[in-house]
Amino acid sequence: MTTYSFDDLRAAVQDCTSYDLVQRMGDDYEEFVLVDPYGDIDGDPFYELEDVEYFIRNNDDVDRYLYGMTK
Repeated sequence: MTTYSFDDLRAAVQDCTSYDLVQRMGDDYEEFVLVDPYGDIDGDPFYELEDVEYFIRNNDDVDRYLYGMTK
């Protein structure tokens, strides 16, 4: 389980990359997508915030940003 809210993860993505993290309703379920600077969805949707966190932490700047939030 992630210790970060959607807003925390979105702020990390926005502050450290040129992408945005968007929360939307899929077919009866919530999903999270990364949107590139041109407004295109990049990759497949995520269905759990934990999966979003795991993926975006591959970016060193995002990882440092999130690590700094826990101090």
